[in-house]
Amino acid sequence: MDRLRQLPKEKRKAVMHAAMEVFAQSDYKRASTEEIARKAGISKGLLFYYFKNKQTLYLYLARYLQSFIEQNMKMEQLAGITDFFDLLDYGMEEKLAILRKLPWALEFSVRMYYTAEREIGPALQKYQVRVLEELWERYFTGVDLEKFRPGVQPRQVLDMLVYLTDGYIHRRRMEQKPLELEELVREYMVWRSILRSYAYKEEYQ
Repeated sequence: MDRLRQLPKEKRKAVMHAAMEVFAQSDYKRASTEEIARKAGISKGLLFYYFKNKQTLYLYLARYLQSFIEQNMKMEQLAGITDFFDLLDYGMEEKLAILRKLPWALEFSVRMYYTAEREIGPALQKYQVRVLEELWERYFTGVDLEKFRPGVQPRQVLDMLVYLTDGYIHRRRMEQKPLELEELVREYMVWRSILRSYAYKEEYQ
């Protein structure tokens, strides 16, 4: 958003963090742009000067969060990892550490991933698919294929892990229980162990 760059860096950050907090606490329709403006310390009119509408703000916030994660990850270390599961472990640890530093990021991410709002849903789904493809191309195409059993494709394993995580989050939401990072990490370690046994040759277990 070119207009948003007119604001000082700290003020832009305040707008993004205010929007993330409000969208994390309410679904898209009920989230108040007046509340976002108030928390950011600007008028509602000024908020819509920077963002054409609520939809534009939400989609920009999704890109802001992904950019924030990428900027704070140690990408040079990722590039040097060739073991598929070591790469997954490192990426998960780094991403969770970053989410802990950014208030409301986890809650916003979950709401964003599961939104069914017609106004933003299709655009978000396309964006999330594109991000996953870009991450795959950037970091996973250099993994050591020699460790995999014949017929097992790394991308299939990554997709399985995504499905397991999706199922876990869906269950927590159905039970109306909060998502706890520590518990999610414990579940991940179980899935990782199972998938490693399935995917890797015996000598690499």
